Amino acid sequence: MIRRIGWGISDQAFSSLTNFALGALVARAVAPAQFGAFTLAFATYTLCLSLSRSITSEPLVIRKSAVDLADWKAGTASASGVSLVLGLVGGAGCIVAGNIVGGTLGDALIPLGIMLPGLLVQDLFRNAFFARRKGAWAFANDFVWALAMFSAIGLVLARGDGSVSSFVLIWGGSAAVAALFGMLQARVLPRPQRALLWWREQKDLIPSLLGEIGALTGSRQLALYGIGAVVGLAGVGGMRGALLLLGPLNIIFMGTRIMAVPEAVRLLNRSVDRFRTAIRVLFLGLAGTTFLWMVVLLFLPHDIGVSILGRTWEPARHLLIPLAIADAAHGGQFAGVIGLRALAAAKRSFKAKLAVSVLLVVGGISGAFLGGIEGAAWGKAIAQTIGVWLFFRQLEIAIGERVSGKEGSSGNVRKPSLVPALGSRAD
Repeated sequence: MIRRIGWGISDQAFSSLTNFALGALVARAVAPAQFGAFTLAFATYTLCLSLSRSITSEPLVIRKSAVDLADWKAGTASASGVSLVLGLVGGAGCIVAGNIVGGTLGDALIPLGIMLPGLLVQDLFRNAFFARRKGAWAFANDFVWALAMFSAIGLVLARGDGSVSSFVLIWGGSAAVAALFGMLQARVLPRPQRALLWWREQKDLIPSLLGEIGALTGSRQLALYGIGAVVGLAGVGGMRGALLLLGPLNIIFMGTRIMAVPEAVRLLNRSVDRFRTAIRVLFLGLAGTTFLWMVVLLFLPHDIGVSILGRTWEPARHLLIPLAIADAAHGGQFAGVIGLRALAAAKRSFKAKLAVSVLLVVGGISGAFLGGIEGAAWGKAIAQTIGVWLFFRQLEIAIGERVSGKEGSSGNVRKPSLVPALGSRAD
């Protein structure tokens, strides 16, 4: 299991480094306005990707991680077909928007619209491979994408005629190449004609998964703007600097989640007790990793900190402890999310995410009023810590429902708490 999770972390790290390198190359090759257009195009892609994952990838991982090969292929064909449809619809929207706004932004949105289907289908196959315990296949697919992309970018830069349109076309076209390679790897072709059938089969999951995306995105933006209105841009810059230093943890969290959900599905089918133990260990591992990274950052020499963040280092340094606590709690929540995903308890996960989102907005802005940017950071830490209890409370209920469903109404078995250190269960 550790080896398979290692593939998830490695692939996430490789993907993050690829995106960073792409952004750096584009920034050096085009004018600031064109890079701004590329950034907005990438943000549009990220939004479309989040929506697509909620409708296709996440249900696929939840429902098709512990099935035979034929069932996995059928699910992958349906899900990739839905991704293709979403890419065509979203791409058409990008093309229309690009023609309306015109100018430099239009030059980025129109090619994005053309390439969006390939981008979404590639990501679907990547997640499908993790569901099948084929992390090496996912890594190979991302490697093909990167190889095709950077080879083409090298040719464009050598000719000296790079534009924002050409970079978006190269980026998206390379994803389409990787999507075709994914079809070859899986020996599966997308089946867009199954889109309605997929929706009917997954309609108990999709609305809650989409709701989580909305709650997460909305709370982040509201908290950011609210804190900025109270403490000013300099304070927000210091918080952003500290979050950048904590950024490597997100690679670990996301990489672990990619592989841990299908592993948890299989473990749950074998033994509820072993499933409980695995979630506990995952909780302690993610939280412990955060604290270790915090210690490294706290003892980081001043000169190195300045070389990384410049004048932002000093204000960022004072926020590391509360924001590291918040990140540790966030890692603990990831363990709860993984457990709820394995149980297909999307509604309970959404309920916890919505509550945490409200807490983050209230805690961050209230903390800013009471104690400036440090108060905002501590407010975020408190909100995330409460969120751990909320997620594990929902997880305990979901496990109880599963056990009761298996044992019948006569199976009155006492279920131990998953997180006894967070307090006793309350009715």
